[in-house]
Amino acid sequence: MTWSSRPESCPSARVHGPGRRARVAVVASAAAALLVAAGCSSDTAPDGTAAAPVPATAAATVAPTVLPVVGNPTNLTVKPAVGAGKGLPPTTLVVRDLVTGSGATADASGSATVNYVGVLWNTGAQFDASWDRGTPATFPLGQVIPGFAQGIAGSVSDAVAGMRVGGRRLIVIPPALGYGPQGGQGQIKVDDTIVFVVDLLDVDGSASDGTDTTGEAPTDGVSDGAATTGPAANR
Repeated sequence: MTWSSRPESCPSARVHGPGRRARVAVVASAAAALLVAAGCSSDTAPDGTAAAPVPATAAATVAPTVLPVVGNPTNLTVKPAVGAGKGLPPTTLVVRDLVTGSGATADASGSATVNYVGVLWNTGAQFDASWDRGTPATFPLGQVIPGFAQGIAGSVSDAVAGMRVGGRRLIVIPPALGYGPQGGQGQIKVDDTIVFVVDLLDVDGSASDGTDTTGEAPTDGVSDGAATTGPAANR
């Protein structure tokens, strides 16, 4: 019995002679364990077969955040149509001016007269609208949810400027500035992101164009026989 004197590039099991075949499997297994240490290529296994390829892991993709589309965006005499947002909703207050007003600027310590539509980010389902009651809403900004007040009067931390009378603004409110973990009444559930399109008609009675500012302030309750969940703060 002789062993080949030719050096091998990788460990292999060469067992010859009768009575040795039972040891082949054991030697081959040990040789495979030495492949890494010997620096052998992954496609040169001891038994001559190609190593199975390692499947590539697909990179996770996250859908981009897309703000809701607004129909009738610039005509303040027509109720806007507000769609659903797409992707993950923003975690901070986000606003987009559809019409930039030129009148007095809203102040957080004052009151505002507005027309508004409120919808859910996920579905675009409307949960409240002053338009449907036929009259604008007037209320102190200190008595509404923080995101609604800051979306109108501005927020330094979110780099949001206050609206001016005559403007129309899309306001996206995260749960932390809305109804949060307790949710609102009606369609607003726990940790819902909500969206408003707001027309600022007057601040602190400054309008002088004959605009009716005697409308009902939105509240969490019942109005005209229908449940509403406007921007009033939960009590």
